[in-house]
Amino acid sequence: MNRKNYFRLILTAIIILSIDLCVFSQGKAQAIKSKRPSVGLVLSGGGAKGFAYIGLLKVIQEAGLRIDYIGGTSIGNIMGGLYAIGYHPDSIAAMIRAQNWDYLLKDEIDRKYIAYNEKEFGEKFIVTLPLKDKKIAISPSLYQGQQINLLLNRYFSPAYDVYDFKTLQTPFLCIGTDLLTGKEVVLDKGYLPMAIRASMSIPGYFSPTEYMGYYLVDGGVVDNYPVKDVKEMGAQIIVGGDVQSGLIKNKEELNSILKILNQITSYYRMEANKQGYELTDLYVPIKMKYGMMDFNNYDSIIAIGECVSRKHFNEIKALADSLNAIEYKPIKTYNTKPLDSIFIDDVIYMGYNKMPLKYFENFFDEVKNTYITINEIENNITLMYGSRFFKHVFYRFEKAGDKTNLIIDIEEGDPGYLSAGVHYDNNYLGSFLINGSFRNIFGKRTKLFADLVLGTNPRLRTLYMIDNGAKPGFGIESDLYSFDFDDYDKDVKVNSFNFTNYKASVFVNSILKNLYSFRIGFDYEYFQFKHKIVVDTLLDKYKDFSSYGTLFVSFDADTRNHHYFPTKGFKSKLKFEYVLPLSQNRTRNFFTNSAIIYLKSDYYLKLSDRFVLSPGLFAGGTIRQKDTVPFQHRFAAGGLNPNNYIDTYVDFTGVHFIQSFGYYMGIVRMKLQYNFFKKMYLTLRADAGANERDIDDILKLENFMCGYGLTYSYDSFIGPVELTVMGSNLNPKPMLFFNLGFWF
Repeated sequence: MNRKNYFRLILTAIIILSIDLCVFSQGKAQAIKSKRPSVGLVLSGGGAKGFAYIGLLKVIQEAGLRIDYIGGTSIGNIMGGLYAIGYHPDSIAAMIRAQNWDYLLKDEIDRKYIAYNEKEFGEKFIVTLPLKDKKIAISPSLYQGQQINLLLNRYFSPAYDVYDFKTLQTPFLCIGTDLLTGKEVVLDKGYLPMAIRASMSIPGYFSPTEYMGYYLVDGGVVDNYPVKDVKEMGAQIIVGGDVQSGLIKNKEELNSILKILNQITSYYRMEANKQGYELTDLYVPIKMKYGMMDFNNYDSIIAIGECVSRKHFNEIKALADSLNAIEYKPIKTYNTKPLDSIFIDDVIYMGYNKMPLKYFENFFDEVKNTYITINEIENNITLMYGSRFFKHVFYRFEKAGDKTNLIIDIEEGDPGYLSAGVHYDNNYLGSFLINGSFRNIFGKRTKLFADLVLGTNPRLRTLYMIDNGAKPGFGIESDLYSFDFDDYDKDVKVNSFNFTNYKASVFVNSILKNLYSFRIGFDYEYFQFKHKIVVDTLLDKYKDFSSYGTLFVSFDADTRNHHYFPTKGFKSKLKFEYVLPLSQNRTRNFFTNSAIIYLKSDYYLKLSDRFVLSPGLFAGGTIRQKDTVPFQHRFAAGGLNPNNYIDTYVDFTGVHFIQSFGYYMGIVRMKLQYNFFKKMYLTLRADAGANERDIDDILKLENFMCGYGLTYSYDSFIGPVELTVMGSNLNPKPMLFFNLGFWF
C-alpha cells in the first residue's frame, strides 16, 4: 500500500471529522452528527485504454467504496456515465464485448441496410471526396459518428428524461472543448447521450457536435482529467483513474495521424493534468502497451485494468472503511438495463431541406401514440442512413410535459462526391475508375451515378433514378463500352475480336428491403462486333454498327453480408429479354427476334469461423427463329472476372476469357474459402458445365467442360489482390490469373 496516499486519506477524514466536533463543542443547541466526506471518481480519456476502468470499478465495488460524484472525459465519460446511471461493471463489460468495433468506429453498417443502387455503384473505391460549390473539398472529419450515436442512445436510454445530471443516481459531469473559442465547457445538463457524444468527439476523427449552443470536440483537448470540476460539484476526496500515456518522446512512435493529433492536444492539457494530480487523493495510473485505437483488444485491456487496480485494493479498502467508520453508507444498486421499448407521442423531423417530409414518414408513419422498441428505431434510422442521402441520421428522446417525442435530427449529404479506384486483371488489363455520385441535384429523391473507366477497355456507365424504395420508381441508364478478347482453339490463340456497344435504357424499378430489386423496361443498343484477323469472311457482316431494341424484366437479389469475401447470403439474377433488330443494314436479315432467359446465382454458407462453402449455378437458354443471336445476347464462359461488361458472360475456372460461346449454357460451380490468417484466404474452386449452340448438345459428354484451380487472396485497402493457378480439360496446361483491386 502507498503510505503517502494512505496517510493523506486518513488525514483528510480526520480533519473533516474534527471540524464537525469543533462545531459541536462550541455550544450548538442540537448535537450535530458527524458527516461522512463525499467521494468523487474522476476518469481520464484515453480511447480504447479506457476499457480498463471496468476493472477499477469492480475493485471499487468489492472494497465497498461508495462513489458520490463522477466526472470524466472522452472514454472516461462513457465508462463513468454508465456507472453514474447504475450499470454494473459486468454489464458494461458485456456491452463492450457485444460490439463490432470495426463497424462502430468507421460508421459502417450491415450491408442489408445499404440502398440497392448504392451497393451496385459503390464498394469499389479507394478514396471518396465531397464536392462543394463546384469544387473538390475535404471532409472536416473521417466519420460522423452515426453508429456511436445509436450505441449511446441505446445504453443511456434509462436516463433519457433526466435533464440535470446532478439528479442521476450518481451526480455526473463530463467535459467538452468549444471548437470556436478553445475553452473548456462543463456538460452537466441537457440530453445525456449527446453530452457523452460531445465529450468523445476526437478532433479529425469524429465530427464536432452541436450541443447546448456550443460547437464541441473532445474535452481531452483542454482537460483530460477533470478533478477541479468534480471538486466543485462537492467531492471532498478524489479517486482518480488515469490511462493517459503522456507525451511521446520517440519520433518513430508518432506513426499515425491519431497519434500526432493526440500528441499536439496533449500539450494543451498538461497544465490541467498537473492541477488534477495535485488534487487527487487516491491515484490509480493504469499503464499498458495498447493504444487508444485498440478497441478489439477489450478483454486484455479490461484484465489489465483489474490487475492494476487490485494492487491498490488495500488503499481503496482503507478509504472505504475509514469513511464507513464516520457514517456507514452501502454502495448503490447497480442493476440498470437499457430500455426495450418506449411510448412515443409524436415524431419531429429536423434538419431536412431537399427531401420531402413524406419520405421520412414512410419510416415512422405508424410510430405516433404507440410503443416502439429501440430495435425498431435503430432499424429504421439505419435504413434511412443506408440510402446515402444523409451525412447522419441521429435521434433523441425529448420529454415535453407528460409527452415523449422522438426527434429525428438529419444532416443532408453534400451535393456530390467524387471517388476513384484502380484495377488490373489478365482479361480487361489495367483500368482507372472515376465515379461521380450526385443526390437530390436533379429533383427530390433523385440519384445520379456515373462510372468512367479509363484504360485499354474503356467504359462509361450512368444511372439516373427517382428512389421511391419499395414503391415504383423511374430510371434512365446508359452503358457505353468497348473491350477486346481472343479466340482460342483449345489453348492456341487463333484470332482477336472487339466488342463495342452503346446502350440506353428506361425502366420502372421497385426495391424491397434494400435486398431485392424488380425492374421492367426497354433497352436501345447500337452495337459493333469485328475481328482483327480476317479468317471467316462471314464475320465481316457484323463489322458495321447495328441497332437493337430489347424489352426486359429482371429480378435481382443481393443478401451477402460483404461484397468481397462474404460469409453468408446470396446473389442472384433472373432475367428475361426479348430482342428486336432495328437496323436497316444487311445485318437486319441476319439477326432476327430472339427471346433469352437466364438465371445466375451464388450462395455463401459459413461452415466455421474460417471456412465458407460457395455453390453457384448459371442456366440460360435462347428461343430464336434463325441460327443467330446478337453477340452481346449470347452466353459466354471463361476467365475469372466475377463482374463482366455483359451479364451473360460468366467466369469459368481454367478457361480463357470468353473462350466458349453458345445459345444454351448450364454451369455449376463450387468454391471452398479458407481464411487462414487475418485478411488472407485460400480458395479451392471447381466449375463444370457446357455451353452449346443447340440444347441437345448440352448433355453430350464430349461437350462437357471441367475447370479447377486454387486462389490465394489478400483483402487489401485497394481491393482483393489475387493469384490463381488453374487448368481445365479445354486447356490442360497450367494457367495463371492475376487480379489487383476492386472489380469494376
